[in-house]
Amino acid sequence: MHYRIEVNGRQHEIEAEPDMPLLWVLRDLLDLKGTKYGCGVSLCGACTVHLNGAATRSCITPLSSVGSASVTTIEGIAAPDAKMFAVQYHPEDSPGPHDSRYLFRQFAQLIDGNTPRA
Repeated sequence: MHYRIEVNGRQHEIEAEPDMPLLWVLRDLLDLKGTKYGCGVSLCGACTVHLNGAATRSCITPLSSVGSASVTTIEGIAAPDAKMFAVQYHPEDSPGPHDSRYLFRQFAQLIDGNTPRA
């Protein structure tokens, strides 16, 4: 089927099966490799993206359920000056695990004006 999907502020036209997990749409069809495969059953959080600002596990989210929602991946989170935050650009310099779950939590703290912690 044909889908139009908004990812990181850009519209994409794709052909995919309705039950294809959003994770594989992002990684395989749109070549956005920041969102990771972890457990495949929504437990670990490595596949976390934001759908209209809500944390969502992309490994269990079928493409057909995305609809007109805005998808934000780890690549789409940028500082107001369009530069990446340190936890994105140099994750080895920040403490803790470096998967989407961790980075989105750090991003939420930055938005709230707090210093990210591990």
